[in-house]
Formats: sequence, C-alpha cells, structure tokens
Amino acid sequence: MSIVTIIAPKTQRDDLKSVIGKEVSENHSPTCRGKLIKVNKTTCTFEVVLSAYRYGDESRVGERYLVPISWAWNAFFF
Repeated sequence: MSIVTIIAPKTQRDDLKSVIGKEVSENHSPTCRGKLIKVNKTTCTFEVVLSAYRYGDESRVGERYLVPISWAWNAFFF
C-alpha cells in the first residue's frame, strides 16, 4: 500500500463535501446530469436531474444512484 492510496480518498472526500448540493455533468446519470447528495466512505450518492439539453431518460429524474468517490471527484474537479 502506498501513501497515495491512504491519503487520496480522504482528500477527495473533503473536496466533495464542499460541493454537496451542486449539479455537474455526470456520465452515469440517465440524463448525463446529476446533483451530489451525499459523500459516503467509498461512494457518493447522486440524484438524477434534468439536463439543459433535454437529453436522456427524463422519466428517471429524482432517482438516486451511487458512484465511486474517484468518479465523482473527476466529474467536479478534473
């Protein structure tokens, strides 16, 4: 185990906690748009929101789904 694998998840969690409630382009959402709801230990909870481009399965707006922390961090900060 390297020092990066020990420190990085905590740093990513702290970064993500600062953007809870914000929307982002999120490739794993049926509409390609999601709002960060909660940061868990190894995953993040997103809620499907409407895309400005009216893209995807709009009937799933409001559903929640999980993604790994690293994917959520990439969506906001990469």
